[in-house]
Amino acid sequence: MSLSELIPLINNLSQSDKLSLFKLLAAQIPDAELQIIFSASEYPIWSPYDATEAANILMQMIQDDQEASTHA
Repeated sequence: MSLSELIPLINNLSQSDKLSLFKLLAAQIPDAELQIIFSASEYPIWSPYDATEAANILMQMIQDDQEASTHA
């Protein structure tokens, strides 16, 4: 069975069954490979700091929504 055939079946599982499946699959990954995956000491995370353009767009959307709700 291919992965593309499994995905719809997995999507239909309950959350607890998905977690059980995840644990089962994770147990089959050799420890050496897991160490490589989780050995990075830093993980890049996007931050909204200095994202003024995004903040301006969001503020404009909020203002537009407020104006639309007051005129409705």
